[in-house]
Amino acid sequence: MERLFFECAVRAILIATGTAVALSVLRIKNVVARHRAWTGVVLFMLMLPLWTAFGYQVPLRMLSPIPQHGELTGSVPAATVPVVITQMTDHSSAISEGDATPQLMDWREFMLGIYVLGVCVLLLRLAMGTCGAYRLMHQARCVQGHLTSSSCLSPITVGWLHAVTILPDGWGEWAQAKLDTVLAHENEHVRRHDPLFQWLALLNRAVFWFHPLAWWLERKLAALSEEACDMAVLERGHDPRDYSEYLLDLARSVTGARKRLRVLGMAMPGCFLPQRIQKILQGIRAPRISRLRMAVTIVVCTALSVVLATGTLAHVRLAPVGLAGQISPRPNVSGTGDLRFIELKKAAAGESITGQGGVTIQGVQIRGNRRIPTDHIRSKLQTKVGDPISLTTVSRDIRALYSLGFFDDVQFETESASGGTIIVFSVKEKPLVHAVEYKGVHSATINEIQQTLRQSQKGLTPESPYSLAKATETAEVLKAILAAKGYLEATVGIATRPVPPNAVYVVFVVDEGARR
Repeated sequence: MERLFFECAVRAILIATGTAVALSVLRIKNVVARHRAWTGVVLFMLMLPLWTAFGYQVPLRMLSPIPQHGELTGSVPAATVPVVITQMTDHSSAISEGDATPQLMDWREFMLGIYVLGVCVLLLRLAMGTCGAYRLMHQARCVQGHLTSSSCLSPITVGWLHAVTILPDGWGEWAQAKLDTVLAHENEHVRRHDPLFQWLALLNRAVFWFHPLAWWLERKLAALSEEACDMAVLERGHDPRDYSEYLLDLARSVTGARKRLRVLGMAMPGCFLPQRIQKILQGIRAPRISRLRMAVTIVVCTALSVVLATGTLAHVRLAPVGLAGQISPRPNVSGTGDLRFIELKKAAAGESITGQGGVTIQGVQIRGNRRIPTDHIRSKLQTKVGDPISLTTVSRDIRALYSLGFFDDVQFETESASGGTIIVFSVKEKPLVHAVEYKGVHSATINEIQQTLRQSQKGLTPESPYSLAKATETAEVLKAILAAKGYLEATVGIATRPVPPNAVYVVFVVDEGARR
């Protein structure tokens, strides 16, 4: 879960940065265009969690797919076992409850609880504001053709698709010029559907409450919408000084009241009032923008957002030619399914490639890793720059990478370079455990199983690399729990289902059998 939101947070920052750069390069100063661009960022940010978890990721090729010269290629494929049935054995000792020691709460569960609490609080506030807005709409009365409510302290526009403006009591005493100015401002909110965009920004802030960008976007959209309405009022010919005075009067009336209307809507005078009044009095007008330039801006910002939201870095597989080497896996005799022994077969009978003209290693590259840091992988290698190429060393390095327990597949190849050869280790990371489900367990609770696994420090946990050995450990723990409860002939099946982009859903199917 934390990996998903970390990736979404990083992608959101990239999308926002790309949008800011595009607006700067295209020199977009128009308030309406900027509001639409940042609204697009909010929409993409809201879609990121679902798209990252379930959507298709577009690979972005980092190298040109031009065949390169190389001297050696090899691969170690790892077989996958989708279903394994394990039987109860005599040496499966039961884990007694008396051996249990108290364990600290998993920090992931703690952080998840904090996140859910924050989301619930902000969603509750959003729901209360939304319900209050619609209650205000239904309770408002029509006076001289305008909706009026005694609950309003100032004019407010509420509603999503069909927004309406509600005036406070006493608006009949206003001068006609003030009423026209207020209605021009609020009707612009209605035309632009600003309450809907404000609601989406608040929803995004609730989902990504931990991300400063979500809070900044909500305030940015609010500021741009108010500025756009101010510009619309001035373009209709209203006097800037009178308009500023009206805004200050409304602000004083709201400040003087000791009650607060908790509804979701665009309330006048709005936010960032000092900065707005300064622009109004200075006569700053938003530059107009042509439809063509507006369309180009939308296309550019949308294209950048789509690429940054769906793209994932991928290296092009280089097609090596020349001398070839083969690596064949030899399974461990313990039967755990892990690949421990690797045999390198020479392409030329009895000859080492180190004897071919004193070829030295010009560089060592790691490709294909996403979660495991490159420096950590490189620290396990004995293949060093400046050394002659040695099949024995490469074989030892591949065994070392497999022993880390993070990879399903390790491949190596060579690329020609000036003055030497580049050794490339390509790895395929094991899928993460997306979730674990237990079916057919009736005599034990899920909490009991999870607590026993934590105490024994064995088995699979969500967000950990999946391996058959870990799954088998979990099955043995399950059988031990059932044996302690009298089910000595229980069997446990292991089934897996892939979850894009690189995760697996694990199901333990239990047949408890007869109790003795």
